Amino acid sequence: MKLTVTIELDKESSKAIKTSFSLFSKQLQDLISLFENADFSVEETPGPKPAAKPVKRESKKKSRPRKSNKDKVLLAIKKHKDGINFKELQQETGLSGKLISDNVYRLKKQNKIEKTEAGMFVAL
Repeated sequence: MKLTVTIELDKESSKAIKTSFSLFSKQLQDLISLFENADFSVEETPGPKPAAKPVKRESKKKSRPRKSNKDKVLLAIKKHKDGINFKELQQETGLSGKLISDNVYRLKKQNKIEKTEAGMFVAL
């Protein structure tokens, strides 16, 4: 690859750039020679050991099933008999606006909630 650049500089700047490029060229040539002289041999290594079967441990605590985001949204709406608006729903559930929107959409499709004219969500 050949690169040609023409720039008009004063003598001092020209000398500084020429020195920098000469040093860079030397370092690049040294790097190329290292790769040319390197021994790239590949040795076969033994395959991985077979994985030990996991030991099943009994948990000390019985875990409760986690509530889905949809369940959180529905529960928050059910708590408010007169309805709850979007912002209050976000604050009560701690979910992002996108998650609230997605789950409200699903709940409306399942006919579990509806949105009133006042913009409040109520459980059916």
